[in-house]
Amino acid sequence: MNHPHRGFGVVGFVLAWIMVGANVPAPLYAVYATRWHFGTATITAIFAVYVAFLIPTLLVGGQWSDQRGRKPVIAAGLGLALVGALAFLGAQGAAWLFVARAAQGAGAGLLSGAATAHLAELDGPRGRAPLVASLATGGGTAVGPLLGGLLAQYGPEPLRLAYLIVVVGLVGGGLVLVLRARETRPRASEAFHWTRPRIPAGIRPIFWLAGGTAFAVWSVTAFFMSLAPSYVIGLLHVSNLAVAGGVVFLMLASASITQLLTRAMAPTVAMPVGLVLIVMAVGGILLAVPAHALWMVLVSTVVAGIGQGTAFLGSMATVTRTAPPAVKGQVVSSFYVVIYCGVGAPVLGIGLAAQQVGLYGAMLYYAVFIAIVALTVLGGLLARRRSVATPGAP
Repeated sequence: MNHPHRGFGVVGFVLAWIMVGANVPAPLYAVYATRWHFGTATITAIFAVYVAFLIPTLLVGGQWSDQRGRKPVIAAGLGLALVGALAFLGAQGAAWLFVARAAQGAGAGLLSGAATAHLAELDGPRGRAPLVASLATGGGTAVGPLLGGLLAQYGPEPLRLAYLIVVVGLVGGGLVLVLRARETRPRASEAFHWTRPRIPAGIRPIFWLAGGTAFAVWSVTAFFMSLAPSYVIGLLHVSNLAVAGGVVFLMLASASITQLLTRAMAPTVAMPVGLVLIVMAVGGILLAVPAHALWMVLVSTVVAGIGQGTAFLGSMATVTRTAPPAVKGQVVSSFYVVIYCGVGAPVLGIGLAAQQVGLYGAMLYYAVFIAIVALTVLGGLLARRRSVATPGAP
């Protein structure tokens, strides 16, 4: 039976699982660095390679799925993610990590926009797609470091077992996708025609406000993922890898729970509320560092998660609901490009600035930057709400 929603669950799963696989290595880089004798500059470069391959493939993958169908692009993304997981499984030196992250970045780039558009089309008017896409992205990002840290700390083969589990999930998810999921975008032409990405004029203002919101909240997410684990370990004077993954999980689990609780909140309310909360969270972590207050780090982590979950769900709902069907994959992929620019900003910016002004000085500069971005977007959102509420406003 050709059920209109057939495959919705498996598309949500593969979107989540590719995020799990991409984030399993997060707590393991310190182990790799010790084993293969490289420093923070190499770790920063490994992060940069992921983003460098992800963004171009996002731009290609969205248009490709609009023209050739969602399933082929999602399957290609799963294949590249599988290559990345296998490279981690067989890694024999730092060069393997660069290859693995490049493949993971390209796979996530192809899959993210296409899968999110596929979810929206499979779901139809039921309105679950923004929540599922947000939970898959945030939840997968949360589970990955926790899985990697727990299995590395307590399981056999600490640098391989988690990747083996990722491989099984990718293969299984791919097979079910191919066999069960309904294609929602018929092939428009035999040849792929790439054009410069464009956001339709009618949705540009709200797209950029939603994109700016997502940039800010995912930038803060990356900030916590990069710095909070190592800082908590320093406060506790332990080297437990499960702790490193657990701090990231705490933030993103808070985000996922918040999304479930606030899914009925209007995006025009959710985005401003989330932006205010993430600015408060960054301020809290800055106060916690000189005070050596572990409780403040943990509270700030939860506040950041609540803000991230609220604002990201609002921005995702805004983009998926306003994107025209003919270019939905392209628009959603462009939205993910904005997100990953936000993810890359703190990892690269703080890493480079720390060499000049020290880690805490770099954190201060970053806090000022993200506060300016968040407050600027917040002003735009509030101005738009006022204009829409004004009788006769366009």
